[in-house]
Amino acid sequence: MSMLKEKFKGTYFISFISITTAICEFGISSIFILFLLYILNFSHPLASETYAYYYGIAYLFPIFIGYLSDKYLTKTGALTIGFITMIISQLSLAFSASLYVPSTIQYDHYISNLQNLSFLIGLFCLALGVSFTNISISHIINSVNKTERLKIDGLSIYYPILNIGVIIGVILMSLIIGDKNYYLYKWGFLTLAFILIIGLIIFRLLKNKYLVDNDGKLMEDNKKYKNPIKKESLRVLSKKSSKSIQQIKNLNLKEKVILYKQSLTKVEKDKLVVFFIFLVFIIIYRISYTQTTTSMIFFIDNYVDRNISFFNIPVQFFSILNPLFVLILGPIFLKINYKLEEKKIEFGIVKRIILALIVLAIVFMILSGIGYYIDIDAVSKINLLWMPLIEIIIAISELLFSIAGYSMIGDLTYEKYYSLFFGLFIATGSISRYMSGLIAIEFPVYDTPKFVYSIPIDGVMEYYCLFVFMNLVAAAVLIIYRKKITEKMHIDES
Repeated sequence: MSMLKEKFKGTYFISFISITTAICEFGISSIFILFLLYILNFSHPLASETYAYYYGIAYLFPIFIGYLSDKYLTKTGALTIGFITMIISQLSLAFSASLYVPSTIQYDHYISNLQNLSFLIGLFCLALGVSFTNISISHIINSVNKTERLKIDGLSIYYPILNIGVIIGVILMSLIIGDKNYYLYKWGFLTLAFILIIGLIIFRLLKNKYLVDNDGKLMEDNKKYKNPIKKESLRVLSKKSSKSIQQIKNLNLKEKVILYKQSLTKVEKDKLVVFFIFLVFIIIYRISYTQTTTSMIFFIDNYVDRNISFFNIPVQFFSILNPLFVLILGPIFLKINYKLEEKKIEFGIVKRIILALIVLAIVFMILSGIGYYIDIDAVSKINLLWMPLIEIIIAISELLFSIAGYSMIGDLTYEKYYSLFFGLFIATGSISRYMSGLIAIEFPVYDTPKFVYSIPIDGVMEYYCLFVFMNLVAAAVLIIYRKKITEKMHIDES
């Protein structure tokens, strides 16, 4: 065990540093909607719309931040900037929360005042900081682990440790803020700022001692790239054609695209088509999955009996259930995968995605059934024990889907395209979260008719039936075309 720790000293160091950024990122995620509703007094539609715009834009930031980091910054420099911008974001959000004034007014549109301005500055800095930290931490893990096998082992160490930060963040915000203690929100943000400052100090003081590769050598940190995206695209095109890099430089964009298409083999074209087909299903799945951070917050806040004797469980505390169940079920899924491989049972990408969609549809069937009794006024609040049941099914779906998603990139892409395709895979989060937020605008908190793309939503049951239909239709399409899609994946030819 000591040899393992020594071999992955750099990975363990940066993973424990990442706990501080995860506490901040996911601690805020657990209270994001609540902050909008009760500190800024946004209406439910405006809160959902804000969620849609923020996460829609935030998930695009890494594309530009990654480019800037590669061109102008060292890896540790980018992480330092990430820490600093995240600290600024917490101070700005804390200032916004300190301006809280109790009010019965709910705003359906943005008001130009100091509180909202400091909130928007905080969000902007948070998106920047999270982009810098996530990209640089991922880059560092790949740098300190030299071979492909070691990189996989390094990520296997990193992700469980990261989830510890997720759980701590949710628990911390629940303990500090509690339930409906609106004056305490500022202390939550200030605590997150303090944790980030501690993380930054430890990182800067110890990076030259612990940020080492598998051989114990200090990680190379001074490598910067001159326009890496353009250079890499020219290199790939020159390898795929008879033209030189200089000749390709003189082509316009349209000519480069034509050259790229002509250079692809039939297998590569088939895989490219399947990859973009899968992206559509990934977006559909994530639109439904991210309801856990939008409409389900409204659902828990309004329709779940959170009172236990003398204690009222904070809404944000329920955000701990998903990462907790993922941590518990992760090793079980790993053993199941090994067993399937030993028995040579084929359970590939398409089957995993189909099952993930069906399992997620079951979640929304349960919520629709509960919604029926809420809509007919048979119950006003449901037992909180329903939430662990719902969250454990969501965790099963997430594990099925995440394994399929990451396997898809490995099976459908070639090494030279991996970063580009992985970037597209991550960017689906922007579209799905944006659409999820827009749909959540129509969650029926009040007895007023709602419409989602002309579909009438008269109650909680009908709202969640929308996601049952969406996931089952997606699963049915995959079932019908499973053989054709599998053939075009050319797995055996990889």
